[in-house]
Amino acid sequence: MAPLSVEEARAALLAGLRPLGRIKVRLEEANGRVLAEAVRAPGPYPPFSRSLVDGYALGPHDANSDGSSFIYRLVGTVTAGSTTAIALKEGTAAAVFTGARLPEGTVAVVPVEAVKERQGEIVVLDFPASGRYLEQSGEEVKPGEEILAAGTVIGPGEISLLAALGFREITVYRRPRVALATTGNELREPGNGRVADFFDQAAIYGSNLYALAAAVEAYGGQVICLGILKDVLKEQVAACRRGLEEGDLLLITGGAGGSAFDFTSAAFSGAGGELLFTELAVRPGKRAVAARAGNKLMIGLPGTPPAAQVLFYLLVVPVLKAMGGRQGALSAFLAPLKKAVDRPRAERTFYWARVECRGGRFEVTPLPRYPGGIRAAVGANALIDLPPGAAPKEGEEVTVIMISDIE
Repeated sequence: MAPLSVEEARAALLAGLRPLGRIKVRLEEANGRVLAEAVRAPGPYPPFSRSLVDGYALGPHDANSDGSSFIYRLVGTVTAGSTTAIALKEGTAAAVFTGARLPEGTVAVVPVEAVKERQGEIVVLDFPASGRYLEQSGEEVKPGEEILAAGTVIGPGEISLLAALGFREITVYRRPRVALATTGNELREPGNGRVADFFDQAAIYGSNLYALAAAVEAYGGQVICLGILKDVLKEQVAACRRGLEEGDLLLITGGAGGSAFDFTSAAFSGAGGELLFTELAVRPGKRAVAARAGNKLMIGLPGTPPAAQVLFYLLVVPVLKAMGGRQGALSAFLAPLKKAVDRPRAERTFYWARVECRGGRFEVTPLPRYPGGIRAAVGANALIDLPPGAAPKEGEEVTVIMISDIE
């Protein structure tokens, strides 16, 4: 197969992809979930007209007032949550507290500091403007109004709104289940940092399982860990079949190259997948493979940790977002280099970088590059997307793709 660009590969993966099934979750489980249907208000908010201050609810003016001040006879007190039934008539008032339901007949609310109190009555020297210090029923939310659209990502603000309107649970898209494995006879599980573990010259610790599991969860997925697979085609085919049965997406690292012990393409085919691509026109991550089996995808990333993580952000994140009811790749924009890139490129290359905002301007710094790459992504919150050509100098604008928030 001819190498595909990142955009072509992404389009191939997203073609025909639809959000997963819908489930109901309680509000305490809703943070970060995506609404699968619009939410409409079951009633008005606030549900009753209420005071916004500690003060007094005023009835109609006394016809005998001299116009320079207003005297009201106090007929009761209404606290927040009280169901006290008070009706205000001409020249009467009631003490009210913030959030309290306004008595019938209220025409205005005045804060406590704006009146003079005396035995059994108050004197209002400055009558408040109409509507000030009070909120009418339904002023913020009308009954039946769409308050949240389908596709909304639920956060604390949305949860607050839903709870205020009486919702206990909502309908969201199901989280994608990602069956995750890594391949390689040389890999083993981390050994708690024991010095003796470093003397085995034929083995290395497998970091991709841990890094990609964290990334999958950060983007709304649930991990089904298939573990470390040996470079045995039969074993890998069996793992792929299991992954397709248990997960919505199969993600494997390693084995995507063209050597005698790289079996990912053959394993995908053996598990019933139709190959979409086997090579990309990009670095790092040139050797990547993807296949479709029915309505499920299989993606094979490079075994090198920084390359696997670069392609995760470029290809897997859009897939996870689409499965979870969200659309689009990560945000990208132009920003000036704070430091020059160290070398020219023969093809499109992505660099780990850190973006900062200084004086209202974004600046991007390429992170140090190491031969093994295990430290490449430490401290990164972005990728720099560079086309083939000369190394850009300090101050030149480059395309930046954000992978996490700017601190």
